[in-house]
Amino acid sequence: MNSLAYPLFILKNHRGFALFSVVVIAALQYLIIELMTTLNTDAFINTIFSQLPERFRLLVSENFIARMSAEGAAAFGFNHPIVLALLVINAINIPTRHIAGEIESGTMEWLLAHPMKRMRILGSLWISGGFLIFLIICGAWTGSFLALAATHHYTYETFVKMLQIGTNLWLLSVLVLSFSILISAFGKEGSRVGMRCAAVILIFYFLHFLGTLWKFLEAIKPFNIFTYYQPQKLMFDERSFWLHLCVLSVLIGLCLIISVKQFQRRDIPG
Repeated sequence: MNSLAYPLFILKNHRGFALFSVVVIAALQYLIIELMTTLNTDAFINTIFSQLPERFRLLVSENFIARMSAEGAAAFGFNHPIVLALLVINAINIPTRHIAGEIESGTMEWLLAHPMKRMRILGSLWISGGFLIFLIICGAWTGSFLALAATHHYTYETFVKMLQIGTNLWLLSVLVLSFSILISAFGKEGSRVGMRCAAVILIFYFLHFLGTLWKFLEAIKPFNIFTYYQPQKLMFDERSFWLHLCVLSVLIGLCLIISVKQFQRRDIPG
């Protein structure tokens, strides 16, 4: 089999939804920045803020208003639930379909008999998935940079920060991809494996959100993957990009090592 045949097959199967994600995320990034820079958001936010009870005001960071600038809006766009959801769907769908799904359908047995090495299958999935995720993030960068340039808020410092945020988001998404490969290496049915992966990621997301409201959850923050992706804090130098990069890279490596070991010794089908 041609060395590029399987990766190209994966890209062909997932390019439609990936391109849809690129367009939606790019448009969303542009729209968020455009709205935040053209509307008088400061007056609106200050009015709402002044009407909040004292207890809720204390929960809001002192820098909240500052983060509603063009730079803050650009960072917020990278953390929008729609952006995260589209990336997670892409990251989960690729391995669950081509590992657990193909084992279930019997296609994997045919691939291995071709012959095709198991390591090559996992490598093709990871590289193809990482490439598609990178294309989607390029769409987010494009929408953000166009909006910042159109509203005259484009600076070199913002450009560097956006590159860091996009790289951080790519690593988070690749971690989801690697985790999905890991679960797929153990699973048998594509649909169930996909649901399990999505459930785990959703639990992490909700725990991260609740951790900002309930102090007793702060103890588990270091063990939450979303702790290592906080774009607005990265934009304003409140978090370390290199810490995020190191932690997520280590987790990706662990997922891949366990995935390879399990997939190599797994009896297929079964």
